[in-house]
Amino acid sequence: MRHYAAKAVFLIVIVAIFQMTAPGCGSKEEKITEKVLGNWTRSANRNFILLIIKSTGTWESTVRVSDVTAKIVQSKGKANGTWHIEDNSLVFSVMQSEIDNVWKPDSIMFNEIIRVEKGLLELQTDAGQIHAWKRNLPQKKKAQSDDSRPVIPMDPIAVNLNKNRSADKDRYLCLNMNIILKELMPGTETPGIHPKTRDAAIVFLSSLIFDDVKDFDRVKAQKKKLITVLNPYMEGVIEDIEIDHVLIASTIDKVEEFMIEHTLTGEPEEGESSEESQEETDDKIKNSG
Repeated sequence: MRHYAAKAVFLIVIVAIFQMTAPGCGSKEEKITEKVLGNWTRSANRNFILLIIKSTGTWESTVRVSDVTAKIVQSKGKANGTWHIEDNSLVFSVMQSEIDNVWKPDSIMFNEIIRVEKGLLELQTDAGQIHAWKRNLPQKKKAQSDDSRPVIPMDPIAVNLNKNRSADKDRYLCLNMNIILKELMPGTETPGIHPKTRDAAIVFLSSLIFDDVKDFDRVKAQKKKLITVLNPYMEGVIEDIEIDHVLIASTIDKVEEFMIEHTLTGEPEEGESSEESQEETDDKIKNSG
């Protein structure tokens, strides 16, 4: 009887050791590490802070600021560094920073993890402040066209639409687009975007009124005019402008969300996609106006 009891105790010990060392039974810190990876955003006053936590142990951050009197939501600066999990704290080491009030250069910032879920990361700073980060999935990039024409992606643009009357409702046009160039001769270098190309696009788009862009067909009509405006800055090599996403927003918050969504880098999580059909885009234009 003692012999069988000793065997049972021995087996229990072996099973316990196996469970502690077996692959796939990672520690609590390893599981938290997997959950914090990805793209996160939080707002502070009119600033939106973007944070990308990478599996390589590095992170990047940008801050975007909106001004209701400005024509565009602008970037305020960038920061980057390394990170790790330590005693239920997310530790950021800041290597470079242009935004000292958010990420102090050459500092180490300890943030206790209060809660981490699929769409929410709550961190408590050393000063006791609780920051709620919302997970944000970036758009999946489209593959280059089959005819191999050169494609130059542009940063997202958001402008105030013009108004016929001062009492008209404020509306904002948000675009994410790519410049498609004409087929070039072999060995010809693809031209870069002229520094004034973006400024010219902003001036033209902000001169439009809501009726000019209130549905996708009208947006496409304005796109042809935009090509004419931009071609002088691009040596006449623009053949088309591909509009990936367009949004007519009635609040600056929607503008900020659009800019954040289309500024982040990286790929969506496996099994998730934010691609939209033209019909979905048309619905978005109509419903947001």
